[in-house]
Amino acid sequence: MANKIIWPDAAKLSESAAYYFVLAATEAIAKNGRFVVALSGGSTPKTFLEILATPAFSKSVDWKKVFFFWSDERFVPLTYNESNYKMAFDSLLSQVPVPKKNIFATPVKGVAKDCAAKYEATLKTFFGGKTPAFDWLMLGMGDDGHTASLFPGTDLLLEKKRLIKEVWVESKQVWRISFSYTLINKAKQVVFLVAGANKAPILKTVFGKKAKEVYPVQGVKPKNAPLWLLDEAAMNF
Repeated sequence: MANKIIWPDAAKLSESAAYYFVLAATEAIAKNGRFVVALSGGSTPKTFLEILATPAFSKSVDWKKVFFFWSDERFVPLTYNESNYKMAFDSLLSQVPVPKKNIFATPVKGVAKDCAAKYEATLKTFFGGKTPAFDWLMLGMGDDGHTASLFPGTDLLLEKKRLIKEVWVESKQVWRISFSYTLINKAKQVVFLVAGANKAPILKTVFGKKAKEVYPVQGVKPKNAPLWLLDEAAMNF
């Protein structure tokens, strides 16, 4: 069963995400000495990160013990506006005292396949041979039911061995690098941030009593049920 919390609008949803981030960070650092996070792109996550950067929230986080990865990235230079890394850097990472060594941006120089393999190797090294499992993995959802860069009809949906893989997204005419289900579903906590009326038709299927798996987002099945932070428009079905 999914855990759903519905907020009046995207702003309140984003504020609640900042609260849950601080709470999860505090608990993970107290227990394990660090908090390992995977971020995603999109307009709703941007608002969340901007709110998290404000003193009301940021002062409660021990940023030296927080480590950042990205669940997916467009294969563009990190200085481009399309980059998920740039969005996160501008909205949060440049505003709080996170050490540079704690930030693991997706490689985007060279060939997408090689960069994906390099990122996976970096991830495995970071976790020291243990199965990589994020403390807090943030995802969004597109109006086609994709999450991370798990788009409908792509070969990434069938990937069983790789943790991170390159994927050609025909509808966008672009390469992306993305976590696979294998990696996503190992996360200790998956948090979805979904807002907007255009998401309602997908969510009607996702949360249906007898939901058939027709959208990529439905393949996200971690051991601990995902936390869905939603706004009223997205749930208006």
